[in-house]
Amino acid sequence: MPGSSVKLEPRLQAVAQEIKAPTHADIGSDHALLPRYLLLSGRVQRVIVVEKNQGPWENSRRALEGLAAEVRLGDGLGALSPGEADSLSLCGMGARLMVRILSAHPARLPPRLVLQPNDSALPLRQWALQAGYALRNEQMVEGFWRYSILTLERGACAAYSGLPLELALRFGPLLLKSKHPLLSAELLARRQQLARLPQVEPVRLELEHIEQALALLQGF
Repeated sequence: MPGSSVKLEPRLQAVAQEIKAPTHADIGSDHALLPRYLLLSGRVQRVIVVEKNQGPWENSRRALEGLAAEVRLGDGLGALSPGEADSLSLCGMGARLMVRILSAHPARLPPRLVLQPNDSALPLRQWALQAGYALRNEQMVEGFWRYSILTLERGACAAYSGLPLELALRFGPLLLKSKHPLLSAELLARRQQLARLPQVEPVRLELEHIEQALALLQGF
């Protein structure tokens, strides 16, 4: 494989498999492993990398030297023009920060997004429904944490049909429907952690949601 010289950790490998586009934008790439892999493996023809700070900008420029890549110093989507990219990735950030980045310039959003938050994907699922993006694929990958990876495309969303909306937003409709083994493991581990805490209202509420999700998984 042409891109095999670039070694990606499992979460980024899962992201890469969701990307196939003429021009792809990666926001906050740092060492540019993902865009380098996308170029060398032929999954994209061109990448635009946007870095907010000088150090990561220099790292990405060095990593992508000689390739069909442009590394820009800017703030998120503010560094892109409308229609310039066919797809976009955001990886390794908190979900709420990702929502702020995605919400800042809605006219510059491409039709396909691949998002890998480092915490609960709930804010991203809520944002996608409000912004008119459909959840097309949902993965969970083992790593330092158990990472969720969301693939979104502009259009009507049917992923939540047949599920209680609150539970689906919290835990992932496609993960629930597929009875993803890592979701089950995550829910069981989280239930065990919460059971050791003082049973104040927020803890009791989260435990209730977890029990409902586990019951759903057993019922499918």
